[in-house]
Amino acid sequence: MFNRFYFLLTALFLIICNLNAQNMPAISGEINTRASVHLDSSQQVWSRTTFRLKLESKISEKVNAFTNVKMYSTKTTDFDWKLNEAYMDYYGSNYDLRAGIQIINWGTAWMINPTNNINPYDLSEEVALIPEDRLGVTAVCLKYYPTNDIIFSGVYIPYFIPALELPNMPLPEKNLKNSEYAFKLSTQSLMEFDLSASYFKGKEDIPWTNGLYRDVQIYGADFIGTIGGVALWAEGGYSVPDTGKEYYEITAGGEYTFGDNLYFMMQHYHINNGLTTENYLMSVFRYPIMDLHTLQLGVAYEPQEKIFVFYPEMTFSLDDALSFTLSGIYLDGDAQGTYMGFIRNRIFVKMEYYF
Repeated sequence: MFNRFYFLLTALFLIICNLNAQNMPAISGEINTRASVHLDSSQQVWSRTTFRLKLESKISEKVNAFTNVKMYSTKTTDFDWKLNEAYMDYYGSNYDLRAGIQIINWGTAWMINPTNNINPYDLSEEVALIPEDRLGVTAVCLKYYPTNDIIFSGVYIPYFIPALELPNMPLPEKNLKNSEYAFKLSTQSLMEFDLSASYFKGKEDIPWTNGLYRDVQIYGADFIGTIGGVALWAEGGYSVPDTGKEYYEITAGGEYTFGDNLYFMMQHYHINNGLTTENYLMSVFRYPIMDLHTLQLGVAYEPQEKIFVFYPEMTFSLDDALSFTLSGIYLDGDAQGTYMGFIRNRIFVKMEYYF
């Protein structure tokens, strides 16, 4: 019943946008089918087909509307869907205002972003290494530009959305006490580097040991820039929960392309969760073949526990908008209880079409 209600609400939203838009809406999206097979005695198979539809309407010179609907197959039903994004933009003279369901990406590092705490991960996906998709949250986001090089961002989230819900465990009530907010101050082009400092106050996306979601304050900072053709970045977050020990994450790395062909990235990730300390050295090698296909190898190593992770991937471009990817992941070592503890040795296949 609620799915139908939200679906009808989305349709009404699009109709209103189209009636008021000066031009026809820009339509884009993708269809992808993924499957994986566990390389253990279970030989467990996972698969999902996902359809994304994105529509953007320019209502006036100062108003824009955008929606991003995700429809997918599930284990128990043939079909489900999520309204990942549905928001309105208003562009002022020196500020931008966005209201609605949205995904706000903060941070500069590769895949691991300690300052990106507004949107929880979508843990319903079967991932190889690190979750990429995030859940949209209802929020109001204001960006203020006092000068050409300074940006102040403020975000207000009226109610909490978790990355993981436990059975028979109630979520925090939707009231002002449990609302979340965040601030970010950014400077651009400071000695060829962009820097920012951020603050988040809300709840952790995953329940703690007692099954409850802890209140937390997170102080963050990051930078990104280029020196001699090498892109460099660093990012860190210091978390202060209301119960338990404080913890922090730091990641730093860089990337370089040799002769416009071989791409190389290296990153160091350090996490101290109050109980254990882990360090990961990560690297990615990527090489184009015939300017159409891509061969990639990802490697991660934790020296203290002697954990190796290998992630080879081959992508074939079948057409301008159609690709096929074959990949796998192999973990060597005992990763139980570590950041990489969820990894299982698997083979993945994926086909994607963009329009």
